[in-house]
Amino acid sequence: MAAELLDGSGDGVWLVELASVSEQGAVPAAISEVLGITSRAGRPVLETLLNALELQSVLIVLDNCEHLIEACAEVANAILLRCPRVHLMATSREPLGIGGETIYRVPSLSLPNPDDGDTFATEDSDAVALFVDRARTQGAECTLDEETGPLVVSICRRLDGMPLAIELASARLRSMSLESLHDRLDQRFRLLTGGSRSALPRQQTLRATVDWSYSLLNSPEQSLLRLLSVFAESFSLEAAEKVCCLHDIEEFDVDDLLGSLVDKSLVVAEPSRGRARYRLLETIRQFAAERLVESDEVAAAAVGVAHASYYLSLAELAAPHFFGPEQGRWFARLDADQANLQRAMQHSTAERDGTERVLRFGVALQRYWRVRGRDEEPVSLLTSVLERPEAQADPKLFAAAMCTVAYLSSDTRTALLAGERAVEIARRLDDDRLLIWSLGYLCAKCYFGGDPQRGLQLGKEAVERARALGDEVLLANSLLRYLLCSSTIDPARTEELFTEAIASAERSGDQFCIAHLQNNAGSYALEEGNIPAARSHLEEAVRVSDAIGYVNHYQPIVNLGQVLYEEGDCEGARSRFQDALRISRRAGDRSGIASSNLWLACLAVDSGDWHWASLLHGVAQAFMDQTGEVWEPEANHREAASISAVRTHLGDAEFERAYAEGMRLSAEEGFELALGRVR
Repeated sequence: MAAELLDGSGDGVWLVELASVSEQGAVPAAISEVLGITSRAGRPVLETLLNALELQSVLIVLDNCEHLIEACAEVANAILLRCPRVHLMATSREPLGIGGETIYRVPSLSLPNPDDGDTFATEDSDAVALFVDRARTQGAECTLDEETGPLVVSICRRLDGMPLAIELASARLRSMSLESLHDRLDQRFRLLTGGSRSALPRQQTLRATVDWSYSLLNSPEQSLLRLLSVFAESFSLEAAEKVCCLHDIEEFDVDDLLGSLVDKSLVVAEPSRGRARYRLLETIRQFAAERLVESDEVAAAAVGVAHASYYLSLAELAAPHFFGPEQGRWFARLDADQANLQRAMQHSTAERDGTERVLRFGVALQRYWRVRGRDEEPVSLLTSVLERPEAQADPKLFAAAMCTVAYLSSDTRTALLAGERAVEIARRLDDDRLLIWSLGYLCAKCYFGGDPQRGLQLGKEAVERARALGDEVLLANSLLRYLLCSSTIDPARTEELFTEAIASAERSGDQFCIAHLQNNAGSYALEEGNIPAARSHLEEAVRVSDAIGYVNHYQPIVNLGQVLYEEGDCEGARSRFQDALRISRRAGDRSGIASSNLWLACLAVDSGDWHWASLLHGVAQAFMDQTGEVWEPEANHREAASISAVRTHLGDAEFERAYAEGMRLSAEEGFELALGRVR
């Protein structure tokens, strides 16, 4: 960049390489040597340099100042004060900290937009382009296609777009496959070696490069960097202060130390909602984590506990707001720390005495996980901990955690057993609120498990108890689950109960409950043939879902597709069903994937595409089988009628072959089929 400033005027641009200079006092001599300035006996080298530069118009580039930062700052300041036509450019991992300095932070190479998925287009990604170019320079074959492209993108992302790391990684393709390289990046410091022999030793391996930066830190900075490795992704200043004030670091020291690490380019500071959040690049985090364990195993354990305790406090602070009018804001508040909440729960699960914390996480975050569609791993962790003998030390907490499993588990049998256990304990404890929630969750699982008659009685008891308590949140949520069964078995009061439930939810401000009630009311209106009412309810369900960021709101989308279908807009219906499929797939919801495929199959029947319809019916049933649930009555009726029509036109044998083929398709093949990309 400096060379581009040469225009024939002035006295030139001079590059002063300081990497090999080891003494602070040798900086003036290094600059003088490059510029050809001869020192005079008996005069300080710096004074001779300043005298020579006073009348010159030059640009001096001081490269690699970080290990000589104090001397470079002193010399640079002297030059700027004495030599008005001299300009300086310094490269360093931290600013010089002198007057007149303008700081430009060199970012990592650009990466593909995460919203684009694992795209392998290189035009907007410098990191991907560098990886491909360096791989080819090394004589390795690296052609981007649908198989290799996502691997390259993932490698570049995991290396944070760091040029040296990418160059070292691409060189590895001389001896290993792209897939092997990708799978071994967790051992990146052992893997990424063998840089250019002409490069400085610290630039020949990734570990040497990071170790060089680490060695330039003072002891408190090194301690904080090691402790910060406990965080996943980004974190706030408050979190760092509460989690990392261990041993030689006081809470009020963290701000200054963190700022120093930002200046030294070892921590990244990013604006977020008007506040700064901080993060370590993954390569730095792995290095710091290794150093933490090597230097002090006691500190490593202590900071893990502090991290888990801090985020448990945050979760329990947020939990009461998940059922009120501010829930959308609190869901968004936790999004920034979602990875830390997950890591805190994982750490607690692995701890010998972390059982209680895991249960408390499970109780506090159940609604957040459902809204954000992130419940699979937490439920798995929670289920494993509930099997420990100490999990039952606090029966109320144990039952509440069982409620979470009943609510969130995708395995119907597991959910039913958890719900039954929660009801049993709540009755024994005579805890009305816990019993109401337990009854409601068990009611819903009975309905989805194909036993609405049992669910009806459970739901009725929950509603009666909630009415007696006068709690709007409990009543709205109990009615939501009771209506699943009562609208099927005893529909006479369905509209009246929906009116009561929606009004109760609106008074409480529980937007998530409102979204579900509006969807279910719309579905009921659709079954009754009241298309205008169905559209009104369903559009409100979509609006509220979007407002709170409900990730997996496929149901009102599917139901709106049915509204369009009833109105004769088959293309509009198909678009809605495919939108619902994308939403369900992104959230990993097999019920939603099954439902979307079922309605696309019904559309295929109406258009006379019999073979495609058979395949889609097979895909739909395969996903439904994975849930352990059964089709809801309306869907079951539609499926039976659609399959009957296909059998009539194709014959049993041909239908069965196509149906079985659809059931055998992989998830990706089924997705491509449903979107009409393959037939």
